[in-house]
Amino acid sequence: MLHPRLTTFLLATILVFALPCCSGSSPAPASAPEKDEATRGAIEERLITELSPSDDRAGRQRNAIINRAIDQNYDVYAAPEGYFYEILEPGDYSPLAEGDIVHAHYQGTFLDGKVFDDSRKRGKKLRFIIGQLIPAWNLALQRLKPGGAIRILTPSELAYGADGLTGPRGDTLVPAHSVLEFLIDEVEIVEE
Repeated sequence: MLHPRLTTFLLATILVFALPCCSGSSPAPASAPEKDEATRGAIEERLITELSPSDDRAGRQRNAIINRAIDQNYDVYAAPEGYFYEILEPGDYSPLAEGDIVHAHYQGTFLDGKVFDDSRKRGKKLRFIIGQLIPAWNLALQRLKPGGAIRILTPSELAYGADGLTGPRGDTLVPAHSVLEFLIDEVEIVEE
């Protein structure tokens, strides 16, 4: 018979290695590495220069995106089309292109962090064709390569706009004029 301390140690060791293998859940979405204080300060300084002086809806939404990025220490960049993005993992091979058939996990949230959709909770990647999505996805995904991960912060005009998004039962998933954040990862091209 084993000594009680040795038995406890062995059981703890087995659990440490066995639980991740048996959990059955997908890994969490990719996230950006932690940044030191100087890096965070430089990112904040760069993003502050992107603030909009305009008080119309587009200006307010742009400023909300920048404030979210600063608050969360996101290292996002402004795309000329109006969305912001952060490449979390560039991926490999050639960049994605319009017309590519893709599988990916994603999580959609409002700027307050509330999740409105998550493919991992459904246990299935989303299948889509680049070019047949909301404009922010169509544009931003072409900055990525297979295997990559990206964060997108988008104003409503490049997401669901004035219509918002309703579910199959008519329930509102995304209200009109919502600014959204998406985390897209485990991207793979499907050959058909």
